[in-house]
Amino acid sequence: MRVAYFECFSGISGNMLLGALLDAGVSEELLRRTLASLEIGAELRVSHVNRSGIASTNVEVLTEHPLREVVHSHDHHQHRHEPTHEHIHFSSHTDHAAHRNGHDPSHVHDDDSHHRPLSKIREIIRNADVPAPAREVALRAFEMLGEAEAKIHNVPVDSIHFHEVGAVDSIADIVCGAVGCHALGVASFLCSPLNVGGGTVRCKHGEFPVPAPATLALLKGVPLYSSGVKHELVTPTGAAMIRALECGFSPFPEMTVDAIGYGAGSRNLNGHPNVLRISVGELDASAQAQGGSTWIAKQQRIHDPLRKSPGTDDEGNNNGTVRAPSIEPTRT
Repeated sequence: MRVAYFECFSGISGNMLLGALLDAGVSEELLRRTLASLEIGAELRVSHVNRSGIASTNVEVLTEHPLREVVHSHDHHQHRHEPTHEHIHFSSHTDHAAHRNGHDPSHVHDDDSHHRPLSKIREIIRNADVPAPAREVALRAFEMLGEAEAKIHNVPVDSIHFHEVGAVDSIADIVCGAVGCHALGVASFLCSPLNVGGGTVRCKHGEFPVPAPATLALLKGVPLYSSGVKHELVTPTGAAMIRALECGFSPFPEMTVDAIGYGAGSRNLNGHPNVLRISVGELDASAQAQGGSTWIAKQQRIHDPLRKSPGTDDEGNNNGTVRAPSIEPTRT
């Protein structure tokens, strides 16, 4: 069985995933065509960089609204952005006024035109020229992001809006990431435990420890740890992709690797290679027969209770849409 294994010893973000996929051999032209089909006014900038001695591929999403370094204050958390950072910002119909007051003056919103509702993002993804399995993964990732934030803030999921710049960046990361993962042609995705980092993020009501609330909500049931690095290493987009791909979790599996990719994070961390590694190849027959059941069982235990079948409503009726999995704790 052909598998892809993510090693998240430095966490995972949307741009790290894209970099690792390209480094492992996914066509850059495929991702550029995918992004063009989204018609969101964005393009990819791909470069080769060094992260603590590791040659890796760096991907930036360039938008019509350049990401300036600015602090955003809202109910999720507050942090300083660099041009390559891909955090998503959320608001709801009820908090737009407070959101405007919390922004840097250069980002004042006089109306809702700078926000994209989840319904609009669904429409963009459905209209894009992407393979159906990749579309399903991308829709599921955004549904998960929306549900995580809605639960944190106790608002309906359809009231969640994505800030314009963050929405463009994250649509690009998630849809191109889903298409790139589909292009690997693997039967399953496996993942190491995730290094979430450390330190704190500043929220409207004070400081929260890393991982941020929405990120942790997305990672319920997933093996996590912190190496002590005082940076946020797993972003909401990265967490959503790990869940949407329905990864199993295990140590490095017995496999014959034929492709390796390193995706660069946006900054160099002293003494710590800030990269995501992906290994692609054939799972050994002995691993499938002996150890495979370990990660398969864990995958089912984490995911089956949390997701509805694609295209069904809460009663199980087919409605032609991909529904978000619940983010309630698994009960055994």
